[in-house]
Amino acid sequence: MTQCTPKARVHLHSQRPLDIQFDAPAISSDGGGILLRQVDDRLGLSSWFAECLPDNRRRGRIRHSRQEQVRQRLFQIALGYEDCNDADRLRHDRLLRAICGRDPEDEIGLSSQPTLSRLENAIDGATLCRLLNRFEDRYVDGLDADTEVVVLDIDATCDPTHGGQQLSFFHGFYDTYMYHPLLLFDGEGELVSVLLRPGNNHASRGAIGILERVIRKLKRRFADVQIVVRGDSGFAMPKLMQRVEALNDELGDIEYVFGLARNPALERLAAEPLAEARCRYVQSRRTVQYITADHYAAASWPHHRRVVIKAEWMSYGANPRFVVTSLHDFSPDLIYRAYCQRGQCENYIKDLKNALFADRLSCSTWRANFFRLLLHAAAYRLMFALRQAVRTISPQRGRWQFDTLRLRLLKVAAWVTRSARRIVVRLPRSFPLADLFRALAAALDPPPEPV
Repeated sequence: MTQCTPKARVHLHSQRPLDIQFDAPAISSDGGGILLRQVDDRLGLSSWFAECLPDNRRRGRIRHSRQEQVRQRLFQIALGYEDCNDADRLRHDRLLRAICGRDPEDEIGLSSQPTLSRLENAIDGATLCRLLNRFEDRYVDGLDADTEVVVLDIDATCDPTHGGQQLSFFHGFYDTYMYHPLLLFDGEGELVSVLLRPGNNHASRGAIGILERVIRKLKRRFADVQIVVRGDSGFAMPKLMQRVEALNDELGDIEYVFGLARNPALERLAAEPLAEARCRYVQSRRTVQYITADHYAAASWPHHRRVVIKAEWMSYGANPRFVVTSLHDFSPDLIYRAYCQRGQCENYIKDLKNALFADRLSCSTWRANFFRLLLHAAAYRLMFALRQAVRTISPQRGRWQFDTLRLRLLKVAAWVTRSARRIVVRLPRSFPLADLFRALAAALDPPPEPV
């Protein structure tokens, strides 16, 4: 049968037209996927992830191993192809086949969209628990042996839903139907754990369970580690603070710093420093800020807690802020500055959602969507490790956001051929980051095994 090659014609030159043909089977637009595979091998990410998945398929009819399927989804997400439908074309991409462990010229190709969808919908609750526990365990195991302090930043985000998806509910604050994922990062930006929750859950719902589980795992490995939990005012809940205090009494060296929503009682505490800040502002016409501390007990609290007060007067008037903390040996200024650093967590969420499309949870069932969220979380860990590797070679580029990292380093044309002895990947001579790519490939390559 005659096959028609898709073409396009554009007129860029006055003397001759320019024809575009989509018929180059050996060329890929994702040459940087090689680095992703090297990082995956170093982390063992797809290996342990696949070990947690059920596989009730008939052995003699299996074409795609679970690890190959996990690699395919992780690499596609990291490379910017978050939609399962993209697999129908990308399954024949030579470079993607090679980094997933398959012969690049294999006619069968990788898994199709229906095959990957069957995997997503085969996940049960027990599998989700195994994956989540292993995800957290691998974070703890990956910390340096001399780790002394771990900061845990907890936050929630909005994932709008569409249609009749399970556990999709309306949330008044976001004014939309949604899921309400709970995310836990460390102070360096590593993703520690995730939890997919119904859309009508409060921001702090499930935080006690996820924090206690991670804290106990950290303390089992590092008995003397100092743990600080940070969160905005949505997490300054009496039960959550009491549980962290109880864990501190039991295990030691566990503190918290949470934002605190203003109320009339807190505003009275801030009245005196605010008045002084106003006087200074009238004199200087510049923003004036005082940071002090006091003790305060809400009606729902069993005892007084230390509250750090930022009394600030700006061009538009008073701007008081409040932070509740269990830390007593540090100055109010230091505590407030430490709390403000949690704002960096918003950039981590941006990497997860904007660069890795973690809010693309479009399955019908909640379990399938939770599994998708875990896949995106694993892709985040993959990209985070790649960025850390870049940082060791080029500190400036090691600060790139994930979408910049992908655009500059991973999106490069590659010509893939296979001979009897090797697979050859040819990248453009004009590739601007060729030196960085070469250095990364060498740094991530495992040492040869002794003969």
